[in-house]
Amino acid sequence: MAKTNRFVGVLFSTLFLLTAFSTASAQERKRYIVYLQDKNTPSYTIDKPEKFLSARSIERRKRQNIAITKLDLPANQASVTAIANTGARVWYVSRWLNAVLIETDEKTLAKVKKLPQVKPNVEMVSPIRSATAGNPKPLVDASFKNKAGKEKSSFLQIDSAVHYGKAYQQARMLDAQEMHKRGYRGQGLYIAVLDAGFENGDKVPFLQHLHEDGRILGTYNFVEGQENVYNTGNHGLEVLSCIGGYQINKFIGTAPEASFYLFRTEDASTEHKVEEFYWLVAAEKADSLGVDVINSSLGYTDFDDDAHDYTYKSMNGKTSIASRAATMAARVGIIVTNSAGNEGGGDWKYMGAPADADSILAVGAVESPKKRAYFSSFGPTYDRRIKPNVVALGSPAVVGKTSGSIGYNSGTSFSSPIMCGMVASFWQAFPQLTNMDIIDVLQKSGSQAEKPDTILGYGLPNFKRAYQIAQEKALKAKTGFHVMLAYSTEGQAESQTKPLQIAFSEEFVGKKVKVEILNTKENVVESITLENAPKIYDWNATTKLPQGLYTVRIADSNNTRKWLKEF
Repeated sequence: MAKTNRFVGVLFSTLFLLTAFSTASAQERKRYIVYLQDKNTPSYTIDKPEKFLSARSIERRKRQNIAITKLDLPANQASVTAIANTGARVWYVSRWLNAVLIETDEKTLAKVKKLPQVKPNVEMVSPIRSATAGNPKPLVDASFKNKAGKEKSSFLQIDSAVHYGKAYQQARMLDAQEMHKRGYRGQGLYIAVLDAGFENGDKVPFLQHLHEDGRILGTYNFVEGQENVYNTGNHGLEVLSCIGGYQINKFIGTAPEASFYLFRTEDASTEHKVEEFYWLVAAEKADSLGVDVINSSLGYTDFDDDAHDYTYKSMNGKTSIASRAATMAARVGIIVTNSAGNEGGGDWKYMGAPADADSILAVGAVESPKKRAYFSSFGPTYDRRIKPNVVALGSPAVVGKTSGSIGYNSGTSFSSPIMCGMVASFWQAFPQLTNMDIIDVLQKSGSQAEKPDTILGYGLPNFKRAYQIAQEKALKAKTGFHVMLAYSTEGQAESQTKPLQIAFSEEFVGKKVKVEILNTKENVVESITLENAPKIYDWNATTKLPQGLYTVRIADSNNTRKWLKEF
């Protein structure tokens, strides 16, 4: 990012705040990744994951039949303490890489290298800068747990094209406006945004609904080691707006009812490999907190230190720290959407890391449904996998500005979050599908799914096509599910089949309401009209239906809600 106008470029169990450090000047200190020899952690075992993962993180794994493994275990605390006792300052610890990010001078580094707990391949990733030379503030789960789970479920009005303002086109290209009409707006999904900062994100009007509803669940600035992410960086704010923004008649993002963790991992003034380690520990934190989707509008190919630059051969999903971290996030059930890159018009041409990672969605940019934005990076990866996977509008995209106004910006930095919101909202409709299922369905719904290429990948996903494909997948798997479409605690369909118990949300109670059951061909097979809808209604119509998957539709003169259910 520091060298070119490139798109801007995890978890760890504990952040250690240590006062012991070398007396050398800031100019002599550098940051290094130190890899540990083993993971013998008697305090943590895979049969008791609740000691190091949140209940939501464990549930995400269970839902997708993903086993807890040694990879999930925290690093050995004794090994980390031994490193700290040399006088090196420990910044972050990665459980996925079993590694420690330290800050120290060469004399103290020599002591670290002699420790029996340390592997010999110590890697320098950044010269220290005075702006970030202070002590990091501890990142502890408690500061997040106090906020998570207390979100409100306010219903946002999204009834017509006018409500989207200038952002209608970027929603319509994915058929996202139809998705929103059906009530899929990301509710109940947790999204982590990894970026360069979210300046004024606590003040701008198009994000106020998130703060009012308690759906900003936590923030952390990994670059500076403190919680504030609102003091710098317009890029992250614009990215976040594409997902969660909502200002009636002016701007609507693709998942305006999702909940968010905001992580600053990018130092926009420089480009060093340490930022990939920030990406890693942020992704790990997202995992431990139970995040469902990560958006990263970041990418790495070259650095301020030319010795660290990647080559095309490095774009294999296995070389870059960020790419390895993105793949690990996918392995634990998270969907990662990442900008493909803005190098399509330059000498580099290809995607950057971590867009080359396996099992994630690298997102390219288009100007129109069939025209690639001139800057959008090409694939394939070095090992010949298709990249980008999918595309969305990115030239130009409508974004929210730090001033509070709505404007434009171009780049795969914005096509990625537009797609991220699509992913989250669509997953709300099919919560029993795995992350790989959702990626597969969206790719198969793409505008060029029959002939994917290394220019647009599978093309533009389409909600209606994806919905049909997902229904067929659900039927084939013989799994039933329901989706909460009402926007209050009493507004959900109960998990029982006969009779169908409907808990009407407030916008329907006391009104004339029509309830219909549709088969997979969208034909109405049962219907009833209630002149005065109660809070709870038991409907015996389902006892007459053959076993199968159906859509339940509730409508009054102003609102329509749908969900899928198996009877």
